[in-house]
Amino acid sequence: MKISILTFSKESNFGANLQCYALCKTLQDMGHRVDIIDIQLPKVFFSWYTTLLQIPQDFLFFLFRKKHLNYFTKKYKTVAELQDGQHESDLYIVGSDQVWNPDITKRLDPLVYFFSFLPDGVCRISYAASFGTESWQSSSLTDEVKALLHKFNAVGVREHTGVAICKDTFGIEARLVVDPTLLLASYDGICGKYNPQRESNELVYFSFVRNKEEQRVIAEFSKANHLQAIALRSNRSIPGFKQRVYMSVAEWLNSIRYAKLIVTNSFHCMVFCIIFHKKFVAIPAKSGRATRQEGLLEQLGLSDHFCKETSDLYKTMEHVIHQDIDYAIIDKKIQKMREESLLFLKEELI
Repeated sequence: MKISILTFSKESNFGANLQCYALCKTLQDMGHRVDIIDIQLPKVFFSWYTTLLQIPQDFLFFLFRKKHLNYFTKKYKTVAELQDGQHESDLYIVGSDQVWNPDITKRLDPLVYFFSFLPDGVCRISYAASFGTESWQSSSLTDEVKALLHKFNAVGVREHTGVAICKDTFGIEARLVVDPTLLLASYDGICGKYNPQRESNELVYFSFVRNKEEQRVIAEFSKANHLQAIALRSNRSIPGFKQRVYMSVAEWLNSIRYAKLIVTNSFHCMVFCIIFHKKFVAIPAKSGRATRQEGLLEQLGLSDHFCKETSDLYKTMEHVIHQDIDYAIIDKKIQKMREESLLFLKEELI
């Protein structure tokens, strides 16, 4: 079967690249031909200084895609071009990531990610699509989105909140499926085989937002526990931290894989902590936007690894670092979730 995927495929973001890789590889391992629809969200411009600083990291992501995701369609520069394109695949999949969060997709056109450009009758599903919020907050789009969703052959979403939004707002019965990164049991093909001699004494901190109080607490905890605090992808000096500014995808994965403790507000960083059997603390990037983390942690019985308030962060890190996670139990839960999610895909790929 020929399958086309629409997702955030060229973002300067480790999670976006890896979720796209994982879904493509899963489908290819099932024997299908895959391409990625090459239409991208316009870049967010902050300053020329920030743009210049990002160039080396963008190049490292380019190298990853060239090696692992080298099957993009022709590039569509506008929604009109996409609308006029020839869409001849047997199945179209949108997802994963926050493709159904209009706060993000308004940079292009939110309706594109509900397949507004496909003719009626074309087979389409979502896989692990996320709204990114606890409730639907774009009432002006409700009628159009509802009409488009009712053209889908099946809807798979990543969070329980997404299942509720689909039912209560759009009258759609959605299935809960795992993020694509959890469909793969191993990432050795990217970051090499596990080497126990590389285990470090590092506390790895990966955050999308700058929070000085949070950083102060982590630095204090690291010093008290004789850990080396490492800030991933931070181009500003942080007291008490060493920095790794530019990283390949493999280097980022291995920074997580060999750390003693990880603190992050990134959903996908948290996922790889779980895949690599690490001790970690998940924190919210923004109030009300942590449903992705909280939902998965609740499913796995790891809710005590989520810390909502910076004032509780030291105590939570102390709790986590002295507690062993029974990953044999966690792996069984993930395997069951993986099997159910693969079944969802297989049912739609017949």
